[in-house]
Amino acid sequence: ATYAAAASSGSFRCLDGLLELPSAVVNDDACDCADGSDEPGTAACAGAERARFHCRNVGSLPKTVFASRVNDGVCDCCDGSDELGLA
Repeated sequence: ATYAAAASSGSFRCLDGLLELPSAVVNDDACDCADGSDEPGTAACAGAERARFHCRNVGSLPKTVFASRVNDGVCDCCDGSDELGLA
């Protein structure tokens, strides 16, 4: 679910699909999801390697972005690979 959907539904599913949590945990400054996706607006998960997404960026340079930026409605990878779940 996107962050907007989580706010309206009352629950948030981590982008890796492993946990469903109350929407109150989003941006609560505690890293609840293994992929860090519940903390898009804080630095709580910033150092966790598993909280990162690797963009292959076919035709450009590879890049790594925070997993919380995957499927958030904003293309952070030049090849759009971080938004494939919204297609």
